[in-house]
Amino acid sequence: MHRFPSAGLRLAAFALAAGCAVAPALAQLPENSPPAFKGTWPGLPPAPNSLSVTPPPFGAAPASPTPKGIRGPTVKHVLVLGGTAGWHHDSVPSAMAGVFNWGRQTHLWEAEMRTDFALVNPKGGQPMNAGFRPEGLRDFDTVVVASATGDWGLDATQKAALLQFVRDGGGLVVMHGGVDVHTWKEYTDMIGGEFVAHPFNNGDWPIFPFPMVNEDASTPMTSFLPRHFVKQDEIYVVRNFTRDESTVLLSLDKDKLDFSHVTSATPPSRDVPVAWIKQYGKGRVFVSTIGHQKEAFDDPDVARMYTEAIKWALRLSGEDAVPKKRQ
Repeated sequence: MHRFPSAGLRLAAFALAAGCAVAPALAQLPENSPPAFKGTWPGLPPAPNSLSVTPPPFGAAPASPTPKGIRGPTVKHVLVLGGTAGWHHDSVPSAMAGVFNWGRQTHLWEAEMRTDFALVNPKGGQPMNAGFRPEGLRDFDTVVVASATGDWGLDATQKAALLQFVRDGGGLVVMHGGVDVHTWKEYTDMIGGEFVAHPFNNGDWPIFPFPMVNEDASTPMTSFLPRHFVKQDEIYVVRNFTRDESTVLLSLDKDKLDFSHVTSATPPSRDVPVAWIKQYGKGRVFVSTIGHQKEAFDDPDVARMYTEAIKWALRLSGEDAVPKKRQ
């Protein structure tokens, strides 16, 4: 039986044959590390010299033309924000896990999941050869706001960075509580709406069976849904919304709902959008208020809608949003 050398030995052989020194990047102890307290070896010194080997004789041919740093095919990167400063939804873990799993299942993106907002900054964009180690928004292709509610505590630089990220062509997908952000006008303008109330849901009806209308079945996010259907959820009424700037995909079926007891908490038109898309600069924005309860993400329709929304935001499918009149 033939025995083949390991990948590490083959790489070392290539470096030797190419007439160069092997100088691996060494993980090392920080300078302020305490001394070793067990065994006899203290570890590497704080600033070790690169390890090297003597090069081979002049004229030796390289063993392989394999380029340095190859890890695998490049995929898209999605930043998932699930930190909550307002109402904490029990669906946040399900939503975040969904984004991660959908990326793995489709092999289209990798998800970086955070409950802090440290990566919402203008940094990043540098080459990486030792795994994905993001430094900022320039390392991502799309941001998913997984019911991150309230005041995120961003400073002016961070806020400007997210707005510019989308203007420059980055994608943005906002799930349910991601519209419950009231202290940042520019964010509300970017996503196209702001939470006001959920008048059909209360202590007696925490989850309500909503009749919905598929207003635009031409998008990947809605093409598989029927014209009329029902979903149980907690659906928001939003303000600072206009159909002149957004394309409504799903809305509440006002002909099948009783608005008589919620007149003050709904617009006079009874127009309650449930999912919409819009452009913000060069970036694609998808928003849906579906996803209040953790069980929502077990629904194949909801999972497919959000999967397709991320693909659309990544520009892997569909066309840019163009506002349309209500049909």
